[in-house]
Amino acid sequence: HSPHSAHGQYGLPPAAIPPHGYGYATIQYHTGRPPDHQAGGGGTAQHQQVIHLNAAGASATGGGGAAGGAGGGGYPYYAAGGGGDASPYGSQHGHGHGHGHGGGEQPLMPQQTVTVLNAHGQPTTIAVAPTFVQPTPTRAGGGRNRAGGGGGGMSPPSRGGGGRGGSRGGVKNNGRNGGGRNADGRIAGATGPLNPLLEEFRSSKSTAWTIFDIKGSVVDFCQDQNGSRFIQQRLEVAGSAEKEAIMEEVRPGLTDLCADVFGNYVVQKLLELGDDEMREDILQNALKGEMLKLSMQMYGCRVVQKSFETLDIKHLPVLLEEFKDDVVNIIHDANGNHVCQKIIECISSKAVAAKAAGDAETAIFLRDQIQFVIDDILESIASLSCHPFGCRVLQRILERCLEPQKTDVLDALQLCHKTLLDDQYGNYVIQHVLQHGRVSDRQSLLQIIVASGILTLSRQKFASNVVEKLLKYGTGTQRNGVVAAMLKKVTHDDSTPTLSPGGTPIVILMVRDAYANYVVQTALDVAPEGEERRQLINVLNANVNLLRQYTYAKHILQKLGH
Repeated sequence: HSPHSAHGQYGLPPAAIPPHGYGYATIQYHTGRPPDHQAGGGGTAQHQQVIHLNAAGASATGGGGAAGGAGGGGYPYYAAGGGGDASPYGSQHGHGHGHGHGGGEQPLMPQQTVTVLNAHGQPTTIAVAPTFVQPTPTRAGGGRNRAGGGGGGMSPPSRGGGGRGGSRGGVKNNGRNGGGRNADGRIAGATGPLNPLLEEFRSSKSTAWTIFDIKGSVVDFCQDQNGSRFIQQRLEVAGSAEKEAIMEEVRPGLTDLCADVFGNYVVQKLLELGDDEMREDILQNALKGEMLKLSMQMYGCRVVQKSFETLDIKHLPVLLEEFKDDVVNIIHDANGNHVCQKIIECISSKAVAAKAAGDAETAIFLRDQIQFVIDDILESIASLSCHPFGCRVLQRILERCLEPQKTDVLDALQLCHKTLLDDQYGNYVIQHVLQHGRVSDRQSLLQIIVASGILTLSRQKFASNVVEKLLKYGTGTQRNGVVAAMLKKVTHDDSTPTLSPGGTPIVILMVRDAYANYVVQTALDVAPEGEERRQLINVLNANVNLLRQYTYAKHILQKLGH
């Protein structure tokens, strides 16, 4: 078809009209709508892109430019013929690309094949005819493409989270992965020339730059890796005039900067090093009305956490208002759970400090600010304790909260001790109960462990940690109770051993197990002097020759002096 008829019939932009020797292929790329926080995600309705298939050896740039600019979504790119290069747009934007087949020096006429590197499956080789296909609506999507694009997010459990991070193949910043960025540091899909002043700054070796030297370009600097680092460094030494110059320029777009991979660090520094007026400015222009949205965004959640560390406690009612009735949703979110942990950690720590200073009124005020969080958690405490993010929030409560909040949580957890102690996440909550809880909580767990069988639980990956923590944090009497259970004899070694006076001591069966042997080691370390400890050592010494046959018993032999 002639270029003129192609443009007239299908409404193709002039940039997409093929020069002599070019053909076209149309590909429909289904990814679904990417998350809002995913870098490079379009999420708006788009038409499938018509992309050039170049002659052999040529670079597929024409279609790449059109596709790369369409909504910032992730599109595949193609280079056809013998060893054609992938589109530089595809590489620069961090989206997918493909390699063509067909060989030879002739253009792709009349029919060749092209290999599509599909981000959601195996590479597919398709026949391409030099014809036009009417575009059909689809959605632009970020996706996680083989070229390193796609969005952020966190794969739980991670830490921290950050541990939280952007997409792979992104630009590194302060040890964090800023995915979805071009080689020049801008957001993937960004168009237009780089700020000339920013280019000058990058090429300059001078260290005399100040904020006044970048007046009018502060926002561009905030969104650039090098520029953001420069502003952060300046804030460390800047006077009030320079800080105010930054605020003046970033104020209209503060919320966007909070969610930017590099800009969020500048906002955090302003909260940390700015005066009270600047902090209130950020509260009013960036955070108020946006707390919930930012808390569930990869970079915004960091600014929210910093706000709880730095803003005056008088602002807490405003900061916390948006979280009411959404506590469980926030905890379930990969980013939001870190905010919930920070709320409990910061506010409870300030309450404890106020109480220690004799300021009971402030302590009560702070405690009451997070009561709605505790109430919502108590309603779902069993399921949250078994959740990869929820268990972390429960741990912060047990570490930090004042009474009676901590007591309420301990009482609720006591009803599900048995369920949680061998759960892959719940066991961490129970370990914290043993460390930060009451004597009655430890006694409850001791009874469950003895009744369920110490050999059975000690052989389990998660429950064995709980038994160890009981030995470590229990009273002397409780430690002796664990040792006494280990000294009982059973008739044979199976999943449900039968107690028998003439059988094998449980501790001998424990020392040869990959997990249970650690419980024996801890018992030797912490068991108080007395009859139980003496009997434990005697039983082990009487079976030294047997222990030498067990791989996992070597550390126990060392503790016994053998």
